[in-house]
Amino acid sequence: MLRKLLPLLVITALALTACGGGAPAVPQAGAQGQGGAAPAQGQQLFALNCGECHSEDGSGTDEAPAVLGHTADQILQQVRTPEGDMEAIPADKLSDADLALIAQFVASLGGEEAHPAIEPTGEERVHLEAAFEAIEDYENMDRETAITHLDQAVALATGDAAELYEDMLASVKAEKAGNARHELKELLGLTEEGH
Repeated sequence: MLRKLLPLLVITALALTACGGGAPAVPQAGAQGQGGAAPAQGQQLFALNCGECHSEDGSGTDEAPAVLGHTADQILQQVRTPEGDMEAIPADKLSDADLALIAQFVASLGGEEAHPAIEPTGEERVHLEAAFEAIEDYENMDRETAITHLDQAVALATGDAAELYEDMLASVKAEKAGNARHELKELLGLTEEGH
């Protein structure tokens, strides 16, 4: 009897999955169960809701910056009342419970504190502004121009500034220009500080 039912159950399960609207099934926050389910759910929810823009590991993409180094509270605030180019994600699109799991996951990633306080010189600023203009529109970036100007900024800088510019240069080369764009906005005073 089980042999006859098994193919029917498999076909039924496949049909139900196909009718699910195309969105992958993600466990809800209340279904976390025992043990380490919450971090795994947070990671899964992050990949589903945030990974396309910020990468599945949170290290950033050409489109959006890394989330590493941000606290859970910063993530909660950024998602609901964002600064910068990100649009708010309302609770009817991402529940507060799921957002809390995502924020906990991001906070668990660690990383350096975002946005070191650096004041570029006039010459550095010229190259940083040119680099920003080259990557401002992630869909129409001029990666080579950004690399050239960031190379020049690195050559002009010393200490923490040189290190930050080198990090931005590495991000652009690694197709994670969102990180450099975000840092450049902060550095050049093009956005409010704090997220």
